[in-house]
Amino acid sequence: MKKLIPYGISNFETIATENYYFVDKTKYLEEIDNVKYPVFLRPRRFGKSLFTEMLRCYYDKKYASEFQQIFGQYYIGKNPTKKHNTYFFINFNFSGLRAYAEDDRRIVEKKFNLENNSVIYNFLQYYKEELKLNDEIITTFDKRYENNSAGALSNIINIVATIKGKLFIVIDEYDSLTNAMAIFYQYAPANDNEYLNILGKNGFFRAFFEMIKKGTAKSVDKVYITGILPITIADMNSGFNIAQWITFDKKFVNMLGFTYLETKELVNKIYKDYNLKTDKAEVIITMKQYYDGYKFINNGEYLFNPMMTLYFLYHLINNDDYPNTLIDDNLRIDYNQIAFIFGNNTEGRNEIIEEITAHKKTNFSSKLNVSFNMNNYKNGDYISEGLYYSGILTHGQYYDELNVPNIITYDMALDYFKEINNFRTTGYQISKIIQIYKATGDAESLIENFFEKIIKIFPGNFFKNANESFYHGLLFNVLWNTFAKNIYEVLPEYNLPTGEVDIMLRSLNGTEVRHKLNDFFEIKQVPKKAKEAEFEQQFEKVKKQAQKHITNDYKNWRAIAICFRGNKDYKIKVYE
Repeated sequence: MKKLIPYGISNFETIATENYYFVDKTKYLEEIDNVKYPVFLRPRRFGKSLFTEMLRCYYDKKYASEFQQIFGQYYIGKNPTKKHNTYFFINFNFSGLRAYAEDDRRIVEKKFNLENNSVIYNFLQYYKEELKLNDEIITTFDKRYENNSAGALSNIINIVATIKGKLFIVIDEYDSLTNAMAIFYQYAPANDNEYLNILGKNGFFRAFFEMIKKGTAKSVDKVYITGILPITIADMNSGFNIAQWITFDKKFVNMLGFTYLETKELVNKIYKDYNLKTDKAEVIITMKQYYDGYKFINNGEYLFNPMMTLYFLYHLINNDDYPNTLIDDNLRIDYNQIAFIFGNNTEGRNEIIEEITAHKKTNFSSKLNVSFNMNNYKNGDYISEGLYYSGILTHGQYYDELNVPNIITYDMALDYFKEINNFRTTGYQISKIIQIYKATGDAESLIENFFEKIIKIFPGNFFKNANESFYHGLLFNVLWNTFAKNIYEVLPEYNLPTGEVDIMLRSLNGTEVRHKLNDFFEIKQVPKKAKEAEFEQQFEKVKKQAQKHITNDYKNWRAIAICFRGNKDYKIKVYE
């Protein structure tokens, strides 16, 4: 049987035993063995939940008889540690709790207890023979702690301790609820701030973590926590001050995410198993442009987003073609979380938006501190850090800069920034603009509609600070979001023998289109109040830039030179 792509599957046992491809990350279990209370943060869709299920299969004592079946083909199966399958294992997943973030505190607390007690009840049923429990005791236990999951957790810690057992606790997406609450309550006064209240001295969320910390003196031997942002643990203060932050530890930096060699090896295996006609070299180049570029420490390797890579490969083996859209919408971060990171720091927000839009990077001079809290975010003190943890920025070539990792993230960033600047245009408007361009190839009509129906929607005063990169960033965003990626290629800052061009758009070879497009876009701008002489001077510059690209291998392409004067007017020249 041909192997399958485990896209969307977080059950490690299924992947290991049911003929799925798997990039072997089991060697990191050796390192996890040596850390008592690790906290590992990663952006969305980086395989955090799958890794916690790998931990279950490796450490859960009831999986001992299945060790070889599950792990035998992988690194850790050939190099097992002494701790494998020696623990009572319990995994709390807080991801579903974010749905209750805006509810009354009593409802949030009730849902928190219900979710956790369900996990605890299943734990008792699962291990009832090992713990010498009967159904009556478990039912009584469940009712007794109905409104107190911290108390229920304390009791199972004691039960495991009485038989001299060891407990491994996992909390997946630990900050899903609290991040959503921090956003909702960011402007609430301290007394009415339910985010701070649940993390305060008598808060139910903090009480749960304090119980885990107390349990380390009894049966709790290991605690593994995943999430996105560090602020929840920071705001709990001493609630869980035993955390060991391994996010920046070189030993763990490649634990989640695919290296280039891992990705290339996976693609080679797929092409060996499947008779695919899609060019393999092009597939690797495309995935690198769209999914690679995450570097979580200065001297680390660049990593591919694993879920996005699997999304692409899933479509490849099923259709022998690229997916219609190269972005999995599950990757998108809630816009409100990005706005929350900017806080009240309007000046810092505008500066970093301009830097990212113009250069896809920002200078960075501080450490990626793990101790900042809600108030720091409210003040906009850690904008770069927040964008780093969210996956919008990552380490660049130099130690003092953070870069946007890839084209997909750049597009998402532009979307967030449009929201922040209160710019909205309907999908229908944009699709109509592109429909005409695709059908006729009329570049002048494209730019006219882009100017009239998109640029002019921005508030007039916005153009006081809009630079050249704003225009080509926005045009790229429109083109990239509306052209099917299995038919067209759209790239920003494309390198040519004649220099870098702002945007390249082409119809892919072998695709059936109404009008073949091979276009370069060069863009310049002048302020809205610029005089005609300045306007004409910049237009002459952009015409020369565009015209020089139409040579040699690109002599049959078109070059479109555009110069915008704020949102007042523009000039255009098409070279064919």
